[in-house]
Amino acid sequence: MAIRKLKNRAKKWLVYWRNPFSGKLEGKTFKTQEEAKKEDSLVKHRLLFERESFCHDEALETVTLEQVYLMYIKEKQLSKANLYRQMSNMRAVFRMLGHYPVDKIDKLLLQSAMEALQAQGVKPVTVHDRFSLLRAILRWGANKGFYEMMPFPPLPSVHYEKFIPPSQNELRELLRFAVSHIQRVIILGSQLGARIGQSELFSLKWSDVDLSERIVRIHGSRKNSNAPWREVPIRDSLFSLMESWYKSDTEQGIEYIIHYKGKPVRSIKTAWQATLKKAGITRRIRPYDLRHAFATDAIAAGVDIGTVAELMGHSSPQMILRHYQYVANKQKRAAVESLPELSCMNNLYEQEKGLTTE
Repeated sequence: MAIRKLKNRAKKWLVYWRNPFSGKLEGKTFKTQEEAKKEDSLVKHRLLFERESFCHDEALETVTLEQVYLMYIKEKQLSKANLYRQMSNMRAVFRMLGHYPVDKIDKLLLQSAMEALQAQGVKPVTVHDRFSLLRAILRWGANKGFYEMMPFPPLPSVHYEKFIPPSQNELRELLRFAVSHIQRVIILGSQLGARIGQSELFSLKWSDVDLSERIVRIHGSRKNSNAPWREVPIRDSLFSLMESWYKSDTEQGIEYIIHYKGKPVRSIKTAWQATLKKAGITRRIRPYDLRHAFATDAIAAGVDIGTVAELMGHSSPQMILRHYQYVANKQKRAAVESLPELSCMNNLYEQEKGLTTE
């Protein structure tokens, strides 16, 4: 975009720019330089904050997938961290499809793109998640009236990797060698079921804890829009420890529960690996597996699937069934074995036994 002075014109000041949707040069002329400067400033603002205002009817035919995505993220107002994470995850998809006009994207092209990613070694679950988001973006644009929604191919079948959560013995060894902030991560991750990371556990503040009611209010990671926060009770064996943490932190004016020398923690990758090494644990255990330990132990103790899902912030018990079916099967067997026996069963067994021996 720029301002240019024309010769031999009544309106000699030209403001011109390139339409971000059609790629064509557009312009407007003015009598005075001041008017042209105002228009130039307005166009700059529109390009930064109101790109869709350039999407004229004639430009709709050439709108690209990348341009639709820019409008999508502008409306969604994602946090900086979530936006960076999403754009990083979608980079490979937009590298292949971003330059395509949306009306040229069809089922075959989408299917080819999915197959190309899998051929590059990308896991089916990752391809599934990325193209699930792409489908949501395309539907958003169609609902806005930018184009007609195209048929979408089936997403790859998902087989989630099964991770064995840390055992009670492994948790004890980790706590034995962990520094203070990692100890808090281990304890709260396995006792509250919070997501390990900035989305939940690292964002917890003492203002989220009600010691009088013995609850922790965990703000959700936006995966369940119907439950922006959830309350998890503090179990009796944890309460005294949390009270001592609270007293120590508040005396020092520390706001975040998970902190290192008073400052909030953003990543524990290095400290976690060091703890595993000191504890002599050679198998792969992720910090996120502490959350899995919470679910596994709760289900094994007989807690119903719906309650576990609610405590963990899942929108549906199906997520629990998908990841913890092997534990749920044990619970089902225990439930069946707990049923009262029919008094006549032994008599029937003896009769059947007698018939088979004759």
